Amino acid sequence: MAYILTAVGAGGKTTYLHSRAQEYLRQGMRIAITTTTHIWPPRKGGKLPGVEYFGTREESGKLSWPGDEVYAKICREFDVVLVEGDGSHSMPAKIPGEREPVIPGNTDEIVVVMGSHAIGRRLDVVCQRYGSYGSSFDAAGELTCPDGTGAKSGSYAAKRKSSHDAGKAESCPGAGNSVLVTEEILERLAQQYYLRPLRQRFPRAKLSFALSRMPEGKGRIAAVLMASGFGRRYGGNKLLDDFRGKPLYRHALDHIIEALGKESVIVVSQYEPILAKAGREGILAVKNDQAAEGISASIRLGTHKALEQKKDAVMFFAADMPYLPGTEIRMFAGQFLSSRKPYGCMEFGPKHICTNPGAFRLPQGERKLLQLTGDRGAMRIMKQEPWNIYYYQIAPEWAEDVDVRSRSAGIIESPPL
Repeated sequence: MAYILTAVGAGGKTTYLHSRAQEYLRQGMRIAITTTTHIWPPRKGGKLPGVEYFGTREESGKLSWPGDEVYAKICREFDVVLVEGDGSHSMPAKIPGEREPVIPGNTDEIVVVMGSHAIGRRLDVVCQRYGSYGSSFDAAGELTCPDGTGAKSGSYAAKRKSSHDAGKAESCPGAGNSVLVTEEILERLAQQYYLRPLRQRFPRAKLSFALSRMPEGKGRIAAVLMASGFGRRYGGNKLLDDFRGKPLYRHALDHIIEALGKESVIVVSQYEPILAKAGREGILAVKNDQAAEGISASIRLGTHKALEQKKDAVMFFAADMPYLPGTEIRMFAGQFLSSRKPYGCMEFGPKHICTNPGAFRLPQGERKLLQLTGDRGAMRIMKQEPWNIYYYQIAPEWAEDVDVRSRSAGIIESPPL
């Protein structure tokens, strides 16, 4: 019978399993990869030679559990079976739900994976289901409610009560959101919510924690500030209106400069005051004479300039998003390059709503970007290949723009990329 290894947790499980597969391949073993959850099948260039993948193809294109009979067969026919037994919506840290993780009963080894790309970021932003608990860390290193009423590690079931149904989950009052992730915090999450209870469920299995690290990302990014909007929903040219002491567009521009430097910025606008100010500051300014067409005109102009500068990637920013911090822009750029994926976008909230900025590798995305027309943004390109998107989570308040307030979400909505 095969040796069964199941990876659970959050960001980096697929990469971790592929690294283990390569180790076993070097030993001449026959390897199978499957899942108890939902994973994208390997695409061209992503399939490991000598490894077989098994799963039931869903309408979405993902693979799910192959079925008990198929699983039993691959356990008999292969030397090692690697199982992805958890999902985290591309988030680097996770607290499991009531029915998670899903681990085959014959598992010999369980590895809890958390992503190092969560380090230095807000725990409530990068940890799936953190909001269902309203948790923070107490002095003893336990996750608990700020008022001390939260369940301790010995009461695992109580901590996960109703977590599978976020709509019914009760969060602790006054939960803070300023805890910054460290490597130690990620290991505590793994110990408290995975390893301790799993030792009871799988007493004979080998259990361990693994910190997934992204490879070093290199490349030159062009940051395109799209400042050509007419502000129809706003009722006029909002970009030049005063907002907290300076023109609205300057907030986004200053944050981009802080993150990536002036040499990386391309300002695309139909407004002479914005172009003139950028030019005086040594920032590349591009006149948009096709603003009436919509957002695609700004995207095409920015892409042309990024290609002329021989950039490796281009990121598109809305000029009416004043709250996105420069530190988050910098980390997003670095992680996107490290991911090696052709697309990247920011997302927020439990529904994982995608928002600006969006990132595209060049020259791979050149043709599709330059073919965009009308007032529909580049997000439609990404949606055609969801498996090729790097998702970067942000706080909902950072995604606010000065435009239209959403009644349902209680935040200000961003226009589509």
